[in-house]
Amino acid sequence: MKKIFFYLFASCLLISPVFAFAVDELTLVQLVQRTLDNYPDLALADLDIEHARQELPQVESQTGFVLGGKSGYSRDLSFIGTPSDSFSVAGELSRTLRTGEHIGLSTSYRREDNSGGSFFRGYPNPANNINIDLNYRKPFWRGNGNPDFNQGLIIAGTQVDIAKANRKEQRDQLAAQVIELFYSTLFTRYRIENSQHAINRAKRLRRYIDKRAELGLTEEKDHLQANARIRAEQASYRSLQLIQKQQRVALNRLIGASWDNEIRLLPLLEEFPVSTTDIESFLAEADAHSPALNREQGRLEIARAVIERRRNARKDTLDLVVSAGMRNLAGDTGRNSMNKTDLAGGVNIEYQRALDRRGFDAALYQAQLERYRVLQEIKNIRYQLRYRISSLVAEIVENQKTVDGYQQRLASEKAKYHESERLYQDARLDTNTVIQHEAELQAAELALKQQRVELLKRYATLALLRGKLYP
Repeated sequence: MKKIFFYLFASCLLISPVFAFAVDELTLVQLVQRTLDNYPDLALADLDIEHARQELPQVESQTGFVLGGKSGYSRDLSFIGTPSDSFSVAGELSRTLRTGEHIGLSTSYRREDNSGGSFFRGYPNPANNINIDLNYRKPFWRGNGNPDFNQGLIIAGTQVDIAKANRKEQRDQLAAQVIELFYSTLFTRYRIENSQHAINRAKRLRRYIDKRAELGLTEEKDHLQANARIRAEQASYRSLQLIQKQQRVALNRLIGASWDNEIRLLPLLEEFPVSTTDIESFLAEADAHSPALNREQGRLEIARAVIERRRNARKDTLDLVVSAGMRNLAGDTGRNSMNKTDLAGGVNIEYQRALDRRGFDAALYQAQLERYRVLQEIKNIRYQLRYRISSLVAEIVENQKTVDGYQQRLASEKAKYHESERLYQDARLDTNTVIQHEAELQAAELALKQQRVELLKRYATLALLRGKLYP
């Protein structure tokens, strides 16, 4: 029983470090996604989108029904000079249609009591007046088609698209920061590994020197050179570890993890054939994805809508107004009661023109200038995108060739260093030369790693511009 307990206890001790030192293994895409899921600035962008959405119901409400009413009492002299008390109440229900027409139904009641008697024989006192009217207004020039409303719908909807484009731009900017940090951290890891290999080789060289010292075949300067080489690499190693810790803290801040959370980056990224013939297809994808371009296209739609509004405001007013209704007069005439009802109606043409049109002209010109400005911005963004895509494609093509060249250089440096070690062990080469060849091997290893990291970073940047890096 004791043995079983001992084995269980030992197993727990062996397993617990695995959990204590669990490491997050993340590819670039996984790191980008976790950053986007965690970063607080994107929550603020979501609020901006929701804020923009509330513009639409504000515009839509312009065509809703409007209910109004009023009531009052007054005492005054009538036209015959006698005191007159009157009480009135009125109400109206109206609506402006999407096409610009205005319809309304109004009703009113008025009771007038003349203390001096009737105004004239046969007229009731007190008199009760009831009016009911149905009104219709049709604009022919200004307001025809209700451009304020319809263009307002376009502006409100486009504001949401612009807010979404701003959020998308924030995501891409954040992803670009992640790309830079990911590959700089990855290269730091390669530098640490490279430094560790250099330390191991330097220690192996020192062991050779120690063996030869026993035979009296080395000088004190050989020991000093070897030790100096080891100490230099150890100092560099410690400096790189500090940089790595700083980068780890920055990575954890992005993903919302504890500052000392261990992260291992996996350089897994899809590589695809790239040539200058692909520039146009890449550019088309970048155009479709570009948040800046999407935002400016939204601004262009708004500028067009504003121009339509300004053109409408500049027009003369010519409205047709039609009304139809009913009139009722009732009351006591002294001898008998009166209750008369009849129809009423009318047709009017209303015209209005501003004699000073400079304000309208200036407002329209400003809207046209804004449209031209946005067109220039779109042109500039496409210009910048084309050269950035072209530059990345050219860099990737050359980078691939450079990687091939550095692989050949590394193979040569490895062969040269191994031959130097063999000759040194046979006492046919001095220590200075071996240390120099080892440094050249270290530089070749690190240069190859750097070129591979740069190549992957360019692939990632190109994928980001094309909208292919993350969902």
